Amino acid sequence: MAAVTRPKVDSISLSDLVEFARDGRIRVPSFQRSYRWERSDVAALFDSILRGYPIGNLLVWQRPAPSGTVVIGHLHVEAHAVGDAYWVVDGQQRITSLVGALTADEDIADPRFRIYFDLQRGTFVSLPRRHQPGEDQLPMSLVLDTARANAWIRARIHLSESQIELADQMVAAVRDYKVPMYIVTGEDDHALRDIFDRMNTFGKPLKSAEVFNALHSITGEQKPGDLRTLSASVRTFGFGELSEQILMQSLLAIRSPKVDRDFRNEFVHDDDRHDAFLRTERALGHVIAFLRSEADIPHAKLVPYALYVPVLARFVATFGPPRGRAAELLRRWIWRGAVLGVAPQGNTVALRQGAAAVHTDPLESAQRLIELLPTTTPWRPDLSQTRLNRAQAKVNILGLLSREPRNLGESDAFGEPVDIAELLEAGTPLVPIDVADVSNGGMANRIVQRPGDVGDLAELLLHQHLDQQLLASHCLDAESLALLRSGRWTSFLERRGTEIETVIYDHVQSRALFGFPDGPDLTELFDEGGELD
Repeated sequence: MAAVTRPKVDSISLSDLVEFARDGRIRVPSFQRSYRWERSDVAALFDSILRGYPIGNLLVWQRPAPSGTVVIGHLHVEAHAVGDAYWVVDGQQRITSLVGALTADEDIADPRFRIYFDLQRGTFVSLPRRHQPGEDQLPMSLVLDTARANAWIRARIHLSESQIELADQMVAAVRDYKVPMYIVTGEDDHALRDIFDRMNTFGKPLKSAEVFNALHSITGEQKPGDLRTLSASVRTFGFGELSEQILMQSLLAIRSPKVDRDFRNEFVHDDDRHDAFLRTERALGHVIAFLRSEADIPHAKLVPYALYVPVLARFVATFGPPRGRAAELLRRWIWRGAVLGVAPQGNTVALRQGAAAVHTDPLESAQRLIELLPTTTPWRPDLSQTRLNRAQAKVNILGLLSREPRNLGESDAFGEPVDIAELLEAGTPLVPIDVADVSNGGMANRIVQRPGDVGDLAELLLHQHLDQQLLASHCLDAESLALLRSGRWTSFLERRGTEIETVIYDHVQSRALFGFPDGPDLTELFDEGGELD
């Protein structure tokens, strides 16, 4: 193992921190999560500095960095290559807040960096761009520039002696404040990952996918080499976005069925890591193709249970793309699980059991997955479910999509099939017929359409002539339309609800095939001549 020096403890002033950022010496690795602090967090950070309270330690890895654009909050720096850059391992949110507020100009839109010290109240405040600061509100962006800060104070002759003293006290507190910074040198990134992992047990822990990214993307330039680059690659498949959590679980499931294992030492070396990400990318391409073409699920947001993806990824990586009888049984597993519940003991248990069921033989693996499902019980669609965070709502929408709903918007696309991917990317694909009675009727009161495209949908159905094919695509007919136009709203909902329930039930049954045998395909017992072996 390469030698690693013990972390050196240094104290860095805020002016040095800003100077390092402007010089491109501070770098934020790709694994770091986005800037998440609220403006109240930034104001509280400066209040702690004023009071001399500790704001926590910084942990950086000192090592070379290439030339390129460095982004820290609003600050964009075209940095040269440096041999002793500080790569931030812990402290990104604080560094971004401090550098952002201390370097902001009056045109900055982000209120998290528009921080002012209110000399009347003695507090730090954040102001949106549309709000001009008061005469007694000192911009924090002036504090590190002595001449500009003094000029700001001198220009306000109305300030009292106590206010001027308070301003001087705050400026001195910021200039004199030092933050402890642990500096790790050497090339042993395993030790650095261990430090990061231990530090993440304190404060607000990262999500498991974020920790995985942090521990396994510090080195290496090959792509896909972390969850973010993998996510970008998967988006090119046109299926929508899969969460980093699902991507991580897919990678882990491909390598071993115990997907909730300790992943701190998952990879032997960088080539092993790169191969794992590449293998996962290829497997997910086949998973998406199967979900889209065989399971009739056109978009990631309509996958009833997210755990389907990592289990299918393991299947593909083990046996190749699903084919024949195995593909048919996998489709039954997806649709039966969608309506019966694929995770009665919780997602983690179901994911581990599902991944463990995939081994040895593709057909037997698919059969084992079906056997994991709850015992078949009578099932009917629940039309009250309309929110996309519920599996039954996704099943309902998929049922409506089987009718190939047509566009009702006032555009050149009127009467054309709706683009469900476009609708899902814009938000919910469901529009209520009667907004005033939106709590009533569930799916019977909703149509697959982009919100805002059709204006008053009830008014359109009441007065505009629509041909029967267009009506049928939305589970409407002449009789239901007559009920609506005569003001018999309850009867309308009952009739359309009955039609929608039948459509959804038939759609699910045609794919789940409840009551059908799940053994081998009997036709495989025949040779090409149609006789028994």
